[in-house]
Amino acid sequence: MDSSYHASFWIALAVGIASGSVGPFIVLRRMALVGDALSHVALPGIALALVYSLDPFYGVIVFLIAAAFAIFWLEGRSRVPPDAIVGLLFTASLAIGILIIPNTEIVESLFGAFPTLSLPFLISILLTAVVLSALCFVLAKRFLFLIVSPDLAKVHGLGRKYDLALLVIFAMIVALGIKLVGTLLMGALTIIPAAIAKNISGSMRRYVIASAVLGGAISVSGVWLAETFHFLPGPSIVLLGVGLFVLSLPFTRRRAA
Repeated sequence: MDSSYHASFWIALAVGIASGSVGPFIVLRRMALVGDALSHVALPGIALALVYSLDPFYGVIVFLIAAAFAIFWLEGRSRVPPDAIVGLLFTASLAIGILIIPNTEIVESLFGAFPTLSLPFLISILLTAVVLSALCFVLAKRFLFLIVSPDLAKVHGLGRKYDLALLVIFAMIVALGIKLVGTLLMGALTIIPAAIAKNISGSMRRYVIASAVLGGAISVSGVWLAETFHFLPGPSIVLLGVGLFVLSLPFTRRRAA
């Protein structure tokens, strides 16, 4: 096994846990499709980085964080709902990215690959993923309070800054995973673990924990399958997650009964 596989394994573990940690709040806020569209906003950043011979990661992180702030700003100054705002950003970004991204890089940018990273870069990605996961758990009660009772949350001083915090955390997690999973599929990695955990969990605490654990397990298993059968890692991770979601459906019916 080469170094790119080992790097992919650790990225899958750390980013998978981070994706599973933020996923429940995205699903509960009905932002699942927003997350999928947000990952596509990275395409112009990837394209510009490649044009100027830079690591695409830097273009991704700049564009996604800028998009998070743009969504937050537009949401506060428009009657248009967040999903529509992200939809506009998504279509514009996709069009720009496809126009200027080199043809040889399109498949890896859209569907992911086994990245070859320097040790310092790999460590920085892993540490950032750990910090973002921790923030999700530290801020969990505040995020849930805003979702369940937004008006009461404002009375207690939980304003829109926490909406911005969730968007920025979400954008950064998506940015960390794009090298491995790709822009077209990274949004799904934040949704699938949360969807499975919702089917099998009996309480909110277990829901968040189960989603984080499932995110890591699905990502690592998907990377192993991709390496074993010579597939791309992004589709392998997503299809494995979808399969597990289907298997989790009987547990939903039992709990409902």
